[in-house]
Amino acid sequence: MKSLSLKWRILLISCVFWLIPLASWLIDSKFESDLERDNFQQTTQQANNLRSFFEQLIQHDNNFRHKLDSDSLKPSLNVALRETGILIDGYSDEWYPYHGFTKKIQNFGQRAELSLVEDQQHFYILLSVEDDDIVYRQSLEVTGQSDKVEFQLDGFRLQFVPIAPGKVAALRQTSTGVREINSVYAVWQETTNGYQLEARLPRDLVGSMFSAEVHDVDQTEAGPKLQGLYSFTNFEQVALSSMLSVGALSRLKADDYRVMVTNLNGDIVYGYGQPHQDIKGHWRNRLWLNDLSPIETKSSKVSLSSDELDKTLAGQAQEQLINEGSLLAYSRVLKPLYDGDQVIGAMIIESSAINQKLYLRDFWLRMLLLMLLFWVLMVWWLYQSSKDYSRRIVELRDITEEAVTEQGQIRHVIQREESYDDEVADLTNTFSQLTTRLKQHHDYQEKLVARLNHELRTPIAIIRSSLDNLSIDNLSELDAQMLHTAQSGASRMSQTLSRLSEATRLEQAIKSAEKDSFDVVEIVKDLTHAYATNWPQHRFECETNLDEAVLTGSRDLFVQMVDKLITNAVDFDDKSEPIKLIIKREDSRLVFEVSNRGAMIEKKSLKSVFSLMHSSRKNSGGHLGLGLYLAKLIANFHNGHIIAKNHTDKRGVSIVISWKNKHFTH
Repeated sequence: MKSLSLKWRILLISCVFWLIPLASWLIDSKFESDLERDNFQQTTQQANNLRSFFEQLIQHDNNFRHKLDSDSLKPSLNVALRETGILIDGYSDEWYPYHGFTKKIQNFGQRAELSLVEDQQHFYILLSVEDDDIVYRQSLEVTGQSDKVEFQLDGFRLQFVPIAPGKVAALRQTSTGVREINSVYAVWQETTNGYQLEARLPRDLVGSMFSAEVHDVDQTEAGPKLQGLYSFTNFEQVALSSMLSVGALSRLKADDYRVMVTNLNGDIVYGYGQPHQDIKGHWRNRLWLNDLSPIETKSSKVSLSSDELDKTLAGQAQEQLINEGSLLAYSRVLKPLYDGDQVIGAMIIESSAINQKLYLRDFWLRMLLLMLLFWVLMVWWLYQSSKDYSRRIVELRDITEEAVTEQGQIRHVIQREESYDDEVADLTNTFSQLTTRLKQHHDYQEKLVARLNHELRTPIAIIRSSLDNLSIDNLSELDAQMLHTAQSGASRMSQTLSRLSEATRLEQAIKSAEKDSFDVVEIVKDLTHAYATNWPQHRFECETNLDEAVLTGSRDLFVQMVDKLITNAVDFDDKSEPIKLIIKREDSRLVFEVSNRGAMIEKKSLKSVFSLMHSSRKNSGGHLGLGLYLAKLIANFHNGHIIAKNHTDKRGVSIVISWKNKHFTH
């Protein structure tokens, strides 16, 4: 964590917000479990109420009582009851809740399904047929061979013979031919494996009997040919099991539950309602239901058979919670129906809390999306803020490094931050005050040397002149010794001022020096010969494995630096071996080394040896320690790093200056 940048830390911390939707999902699961239990209790209560209703209906409605008689049961088609109309467009999206009322048949491996729904004004038909070769009518005449559908109503037969997909006319057969029934609206649409016919008829036109036939015609080499003729009612009219025929049943409202009434054989006499509202109505439901097929409940069959139903018909009520804990969980309650003391049938009620669960998940999804949007905006804002903070901190670092040299000198004062009013701005302003004070102190030190040199020169000259005048007189030995000591002190004070002035002048020269390129190897070789001439009592050697090494800087200042290093080496040289000037390449660095045999530097003084006024000589006469200090100033000007080290054999000292690869060429 400590090695991460500020931006990554903020991004990592923001990930904690993902714990909120996780916790909300756990709470959502708890709510769904509560919804299941509440739905089960409501279904049980509703079953008790409907049981009383149906038993009263048995007592007062002979027609309903007669339908429960197993011996009198005749084939019929179940018709679902709906309060509102269906949009006729040839598609089955609105028919999903009535899957349980679908009549299915097969003919030579091809399936066909028939669904019937009614409301107070209209009768709706949906016919789905598998057909791998749809043959349409080629002309306005209906006498040719083509795919068609026929519905037999109470008094007449309707034909649907399309010319193309889309709206198709309902044709009634008469003695003089066929005529279109304008009150019937139908649409024919092709599907991936066949076609669908959706039709709407006036309720008064249908009657109580119904049959449906499908004519399958395929295209052959000889032309269109009839391949099959099949019926949903065995080519005879059957009764429509309509709840509108029983006034009491038509008044039942079953928006969120499904009710079925069976006789003792398990045949469904009446069935209406749905265990849930249309869950296909919203695209977000597909996030939770990969297969939006109907909940497989008891009403998916025309005749029921199960252990629970057998126990119910034996007089034992059954209560079940199917698929508990699942999104598709639903409640089922089976109640026996009595006529006096005799069981004559069973009532089955099914209900599901899936709609409430989907509403809850939809709310959770909305909350998650809003939270995700908030999280993205927050992370974006935090990232931009941290990026801005990082940029300003990096800029402050660069400005600080540029403002202060390695020797602690102030190049320029850091400007105050006026655009922001935050912690980074406070830090910048603090650095501005600090550099201002350091600049003032540095300027004071520079001026102090000049003032001391100016103010002390005259008094020292007067003192030295007075001491010289006193030396003319005949003095005793003790007085002469004291006079000599005073003259030495005055001379040393004068020398100190001269060296300080020299250091100040060199610093000023470094600041104003112009940089150009020069060959270090050539300069060192030339200087080696010059030093041998100037100090004949010492030996000098130049060692190098390079033909050329080019630095950028001041040639004159570099020569002064080498002079300071050689002067220091001569002062401490024991003359046992030559003073060596070494130029070499080590790894990716250029190294210049001045080595001499003689006294070593104390370990604790190796770092402070380049400080102003430092001296490592036991005899301090005349040596003020300015040489290495000035050498360090010049080395830093040339981007070099200078250090002092003792020889491993403890017989001498080396002053080493190194440059990184980017500061020289060879």
